[in-house]
Amino acid sequence: MRRKKSKRAVTRRPTLKTRKPIDELTAADLAAFPIWEFASDEEDDEDQDETWVRPVDAQVVRKGQWSLSVAAEFRTRAGTTIPGLIGVTTAEGLDISDAVLLPDGKYIFVDASTAKTRRETAKALGMSAREVFPLEYTLRVRIGREKELRTGGIE
Repeated sequence: MRRKKSKRAVTRRPTLKTRKPIDELTAADLAAFPIWEFASDEEDDEDQDETWVRPVDAQVVRKGQWSLSVAAEFRTRAGTTIPGLIGVTTAEGLDISDAVLLPDGKYIFVDASTAKTRRETAKALGMSAREVFPLEYTLRVRIGREKELRTGGIE
């Protein structure tokens, strides 16, 4: 399915009324609102489809949430820090998945499933797979009642 580019995706600071396709999220969007959710209840809008997200007015991921995109800071093996987002679901336990890096206006989906896809991800960053992986992350918001920001790694 081919979708239209967002007419609403502009360089202005996002507000709670902001809607845009997930692949148009920027580091600035995540700095303003570190949690975004799919706007699936708004798909009847002729300009939107299932890829559109909206900001969540929260600084903590609560229990019972589905498919949130949460701001994270990534650190490559070489020590480069890169803003991005990571998928978080808390509806049935905790599931963390699907990382995206947002360096310099790019949208780079992290795929570490094979040596080939690790090389492709690294190439998109202008680095080697050895310089990128393992890729560490720190979420920019807490999950539930956790006292510390959650960290993890992508091998």
